[in-house]
Amino acid sequence: MSTAEGRTGPGRKVWAVVAVLVVVVAGLLHGYRNTNALTGDRLCGGLVSTAKADAILPGSGRLDAEGDGLADDLWDTVCEVEKSSVVLGSGKGTLTLGVREEDGDAPLKDEAWPELSEESFFSGKVTGGVDKHRGWVLLPEKCWAKQPLMVGVSSSEPVSDSKAFAALITDAARAVAAGAACGDLPEEPGTLLPPRSEAARPASGGRVCGLDGFSVRGQVPADTEVLEAGQRAPADLWSCTVSLDDDSRGPVREDGFMTYTASRDPLLIAAVKKAPGTSKGEAPGGREAEVVERTRVVLPCARGELYLASESGLQYSEARKRHPDLPPRDTYFESFVKSAAGTFGCGAAARR
Repeated sequence: MSTAEGRTGPGRKVWAVVAVLVVVVAGLLHGYRNTNALTGDRLCGGLVSTAKADAILPGSGRLDAEGDGLADDLWDTVCEVEKSSVVLGSGKGTLTLGVREEDGDAPLKDEAWPELSEESFFSGKVTGGVDKHRGWVLLPEKCWAKQPLMVGVSSSEPVSDSKAFAALITDAARAVAAGAACGDLPEEPGTLLPPRSEAARPASGGRVCGLDGFSVRGQVPADTEVLEAGQRAPADLWSCTVSLDDDSRGPVREDGFMTYTASRDPLLIAAVKKAPGTSKGEAPGGREAEVVERTRVVLPCARGELYLASESGLQYSEARKRHPDLPPRDTYFESFVKSAAGTFGCGAAARR
């Protein structure tokens, strides 16, 4: 072997080793920053499934989380999961999870929750709903304090798979309940009930929102087409937003004319009845009921109970300014209660 070969041989080996190490380190860095190969199965102190969060947030990337699991007070629990990548055009987005102490029907009436006309509900062993950006699950009654507790999740990016979104929230709620030792929830939700259509559709004259005998004839401005959006009735969790195809624009049109909700879900009804001020009284038409507010009641039925509520929208407020002869809000609720009780199988009160 020549002297030159003796000098260059070891050097080549060193450079080969260095090259291999560079490739390995680069691969590890790529895996660390762009995949979840080095991430555990659960995030946020065990509350969120890594696989389910990865499936919800679009594209590929690494998941990072802020949150240490359950807080001493459950309603202080907050967790944020972010997907990011150093590769241009890869995945991004943030999921924010929180445990919230709310009125039992808050997801059915407050703007901070999913859009009712776009929401897919699920009921049975677990109660909740999702739209493209937000979702919720009601925790078992043993978890509640002064008010019901629910797990809410929001996504910065639209979620195209409602079933996967519902599965993530159900799994997180299950982890919360298990960690607090306050009940058991399944790993997956039941069958989802989606809206009847993606956009508002013309309402049937004598069967608005799919309710037998329900009509708003004479209760809306003349020669105005009535539109409806929501789930198919009857169902254990249901909503319908009635809107007017008029010249209203922006938030006014989006808010609709009147929104109706109904539930036969026992857990949600128990949560509703926790509201302060709920008392024995009468529903419109004189039926016995537990009254939460004038347009929020729980009817006793031959089998179980039925929660019914209505909320007026900005379209109603604007229309009444132009048409002072429109009926008061209570009139719309009265006709809704009569039709919904029949459609939802609550035509006869429970025997006392």
